[in-house]
Amino acid sequence: MLRARLASPLWLLLTVTLLLSTSGATCQRSLVNPFAAAGPAAPQVLVEGATRDQIIAAVNQNSARIQSLSVTGASITIPDTMELPILSGNIAAERPGRFRFTAGTAFGQEIDIGSNDELFWMWVRRNQPPAVLICRHDQFAGSNIRQIMPVEPTWLLAAMGIVDLDPASVIDGPLPSARGPGTVELRSWLPSASGTLQRVTVIEARRALVTEQHVYDQAGTTLLASAVAESHRYYPVEQVSLPERISIRLPASGLAFRIDMGAVHINQLAGDRQSLWTLPTFEGYPQHDLGGAAPGTPSPGQADRSQPPGSVLPAAYPGYPSTGYPEAAVYNTPPTQARSTTGGPVYQPLPQYGREHYAVPMRR
Repeated sequence: MLRARLASPLWLLLTVTLLLSTSGATCQRSLVNPFAAAGPAAPQVLVEGATRDQIIAAVNQNSARIQSLSVTGASITIPDTMELPILSGNIAAERPGRFRFTAGTAFGQEIDIGSNDELFWMWVRRNQPPAVLICRHDQFAGSNIRQIMPVEPTWLLAAMGIVDLDPASVIDGPLPSARGPGTVELRSWLPSASGTLQRVTVIEARRALVTEQHVYDQAGTTLLASAVAESHRYYPVEQVSLPERISIRLPASGLAFRIDMGAVHINQLAGDRQSLWTLPTFEGYPQHDLGGAAPGTPSPGQADRSQPPGSVLPAAYPGYPSTGYPEAAVYNTPPTQARSTTGGPVYQPLPQYGREHYAVPMRR
């Protein structure tokens, strides 16, 4: 009974919304106004010739300013649906792994998906038989939910723009990207509860915008998850760049969808946080623990495919070489004093990485 429900199209929709919520981004989206004034452009933070460490530092400084996100009116579009949003919802997220996504239509709430420090949950009103699906984070590695969602929920936080790169995990790059001029690639290991994965990160070479993220299995041959940021928005007060529109794909599950985020409220979570991160209850919907499934159990409705279509590593991504790159110091622009006239946070001007004509004085 429960397996039949998991195999339904609504289960796929559930997974779609899970991906949105787990990413942790909180978005606000309405129909795009073509006459609206464009916001300020993101500043240049990388100069030509920036080293690997400098590129990583530029990406990380953007994410370091984000503790939480919140948005209302996020929309999800699925291919072959005439590009019309199928759901509108609210999202909230807080580091390191808390999130909440509620969505519905004009007729009422349809979905509630969230994560707190212990577990994540998924509820879809129309699924049969009725249930609130839960899974503890420490049971994810052994859960058959990995057949449908092969990456941990925390990866989707990165998919929404909160990208943290560990310099020690990067094994190659920067490399010229096959994705187009003005971009570079970093290739790195991605630790997970189910083992070490491989990740390709595509970065815009001037503003350090993360435009693409692709996660492969440990061998680097099978694509597990992909996130492509089609556009970004810069928030001058917080000095943060975040994606506005993101296309996410999970080849093993046959899932592909796009999230329109709109304006994101950064570090401005409102309301009762305790209830926001609490597992909800719904009358007539008992809890079902997904973490109890035996490892390796095929997910209902999923064929046993060892190599899903379209998941083979593209020719543009050869094997991960072990080429050594010299570590170079990061050179920043000279610090200047910043004054706040609004009483809000005070941020220093963003540094530029790779500007070698200015060096930090050495201590003697």
